Amino acid sequence: MTLPELQALMARRETEHVEFKPALLTRKEIAEYAVGIGNAGGGHLVMGVTNKPPRQIQPVPPSSEDDIQQIRRSVYDSAQLHLQVENLATPSGNVVVAAIPARPRGQVFHTRDGKYLIRVGEDLRGLTLPEIDAMRQEAGVELTAQPIAGDWSGLIRPAGMEELRALMAEAGAADDLRRMNDADLLRSIGVLTENGQLLVAGLLLAGSSNEIRQRLPHARWQFFRMKSDTDYEQPDGDYDCLTIALRRLRELVNAHNPIVTIPGWLVHPEFPRYPLLALRELLVNALAHRDYAAPGSVTVKLYADRLEISNPGGFLGDITPANILHHPSTPRYPALFSALARIRLANAANLGVPRVFRDLLSEGKEPPYYATTGQTVIVTVKGQDARREFLELVRAHPGLNVDDLLILHFLTRHREITARQTAELCQRPLEGARELLARLAAQERLVEPGGPAGKGRYYRLTSLACDQLGQALAYHVDSRLSRENAKGRILQALRDGSLSNAQIREITQLERTQAWRLLKQLEQEGLVRCTGLGRPSRWHLASEQPQ
Repeated sequence: MTLPELQALMARRETEHVEFKPALLTRKEIAEYAVGIGNAGGGHLVMGVTNKPPRQIQPVPPSSEDDIQQIRRSVYDSAQLHLQVENLATPSGNVVVAAIPARPRGQVFHTRDGKYLIRVGEDLRGLTLPEIDAMRQEAGVELTAQPIAGDWSGLIRPAGMEELRALMAEAGAADDLRRMNDADLLRSIGVLTENGQLLVAGLLLAGSSNEIRQRLPHARWQFFRMKSDTDYEQPDGDYDCLTIALRRLRELVNAHNPIVTIPGWLVHPEFPRYPLLALRELLVNALAHRDYAAPGSVTVKLYADRLEISNPGGFLGDITPANILHHPSTPRYPALFSALARIRLANAANLGVPRVFRDLLSEGKEPPYYATTGQTVIVTVKGQDARREFLELVRAHPGLNVDDLLILHFLTRHREITARQTAELCQRPLEGARELLARLAAQERLVEPGGPAGKGRYYRLTSLACDQLGQALAYHVDSRLSRENAKGRILQALRDGSLSNAQIREITQLERTQAWRLLKQLEQEGLVRCTGLGRPSRWHLASEQPQ
């Protein structure tokens, strides 16, 4: 940059292409501004000029050649960005200028610690996930669909191919597909082109660790056996292809995955704390849907009471933890996803997430909990043993689906459920939730309606379901709180009209004497009033005139 060019910049207002700083920034700060300005199209970071107009030079010490090289190296190491830094002598003293290139089309700059920044006007802010995805799609070629130059056989790891075939057998892929030679198999699943070039998807499935480390420097997995929230033992991790990483992670988890047997059945089936199919689905999702261009690794943390799996890259499109159960599949990398679908490790109908829910719920366990920090997806599974009561219920009612199991699991911890609660729990529209409850009542006869029709309607377990679930029921509610809940239900129902003694017992699930005492208490508090005597008597809100 020349002095006239600097003076011209100083005379104009700051834009997304230029930032003035009165002092030298730290290397980390320089890297963040370089990322933000580079993502906005490139420009300059000028250190030694006041920020507010009228701008003046506030000289900074000249940077030595060694200092400049360290700045450039630090920025490249943290942001993979080539920065040009120079001293500019002016009549008022030295200014340090960093020339920042624009990001290549289809790429997004980011810092080593995963900050995706962009300069907007005079502000530096984080990029949203849709913005990141839109930038990457500009080039028109997704990462895993890109061919790799060179002999494909030198990129493949024999153990990776062996593990690929083992996974295909486990997932039920066609026998004739598994018996193909390596070239035909890779070509059949779409990761080897007709002219013999391996796609990045093929490298991720069965490639050598050295090639993966060189071409995809973030494609790492990690495992920690956690002693506490801050301390761990048995750390492990590597740059492995997806098939070997999956095997190794399953081995590490299953080494501490205790098994429960159910005596009394014709055979004594074994139920691991973390169901094997659910574990496979969760790990495949983390490895296949992670962002391979983003810093970070697929990380598995095994605690004494839970399993946490996280992967870089947030949810795609409009997927959220609140709709993931029934949302159509939205793969980050279509080429990799297509290959996984052909070997039956993925499914375009989004069966993976429901399978995880079903495997856990059918054994009486909590469903998985999904969360996101924006740039990371985290799924948590509680470490629980299988419950015989739930297993036998599922055997007796083979028609139960994931929604049914969610409702029944909820009702083992809560006495009743409304349609609105069902809609939120099952991630369904309100009308769909009403249909779920009605079907579970009419066809399976495991729940029954209670309360007045309309807003006061709720559902609870039938006596049949209570008998089948037995000790799985856990209503930890003391008598005082039960009375308060019953009082609230009575008052809510009375807002829709008067009720008989029998209707109130139906709503509260109280015996005749208990209901009478509760009503008298409400009457003494001036909240309700009674008209009539004996069986025809009716209860009303005290604030309403009886009809």
